[in-house]
Parts: sequence; structure tokens; C-alpha cells
Amino acid sequence: MTIFMKSIWIALLLLATARFVVFCAAVEEPAAIDAKSKLVEKATDAPADHQGSRQLVKQADDGTVVFPHKNTVGYWTKLEDWASWEFEIAKPGKFAVEILQGCGTGSGNAEVEFSVGDQTLKVTVQDTGGFQNFVARDIGTFKLTKPGRYTLTVKPKTKPGVAVMDLRQVTLKPVEK
Repeated sequence: MTIFMKSIWIALLLLATARFVVFCAAVEEPAAIDAKSKLVEKATDAPADHQGSRQLVKQADDGTVVFPHKNTVGYWTKLEDWASWEFEIAKPGKFAVEILQGCGTGSGNAEVEFSVGDQTLKVTVQDTGGFQNFVARDIGTFKLTKPGRYTLTVKPKTKPGVAVMDLRQVTLKPVEK
């Protein structure tokens, strides 16, 4: 790891105490720091909205939509933190929602809501024995009735342990008719 990469990693750790979720990954290129929103993101790959920054995620040819493009949304220690992704679909329909989540021993049972528009899926986080021990979970379905832009929002409602969870991935998979 170069000195520059170490300094970016240290900046991420220092900013972890602010009121936002920090992506748990070393940044290998210059980071964009928005002082107004206190957001740190990889300059060319900013998938989440943490109180101000957006990047559109597009539907793949097979109909799936995958968030985030980084390793993990982690260090989720503040209940008021949230993440959201704006995405676009060309093929409307019913989508199964799968998450890849990890949770440290004693921090399970946080209640988290995954929402698109007026649809909300309520999830109880599973204790996986470690925040980096990820398990795939099917959490329900969203019905997206027309092509266009949508926003997926993830908001914790409770945090019984030291952190809500680590979220590695959310996938929307078209459900065959």
C-alpha cells in the first residue's frame, strides 16, 4: 500500500465518526471529499447517496440491478445513518430482492427497511458471527410497473448491538412470469 493510499484510508477512518456510513474499502485513487455532505467516495465509482451524492445504477441486459459497486457499506454504528442508490430500469416487472449481509456476534436483530417508492421490505439482520461473514438472504419482492428511475433506500430502525450490519450487496432479480 502506497503512502497516498494509506493517507486516504486514514481519512476514511477519521471520517467514520461523522454522521454517515463509510465504505469499508481502501481507495486506490484520489477520493472526492464533499465538505458540505461529509461524503467520502471513490472518485470514479460513487454508488450511494449519503446525504447528497448520487450516481445512476443501470439495469443489466438480464434484468438484474446490483448495488453497491464497492466492497461493503460498513462501520454502520449510528442509527440515523442510511444509504440509497438511484437506479434505472428498462424492463419493468416483479423483482426478487436478495441481500448479502454480515453482522458481528451480539449485534444481530437490528430492524432495517429496504424501500423503493411506497414499497418497503422489513428485515431483521442475522448475526453471522462476524461483520465480514456474509450470507445471502432473500428478503421479498418489489413490483416496478414502468421503465424509468427509482431509488432504493436502506434505513435502520433499531440497532441493538455495536453496529447495524455490513451490507455487501443488494440484487434485484426479475421474477419470471
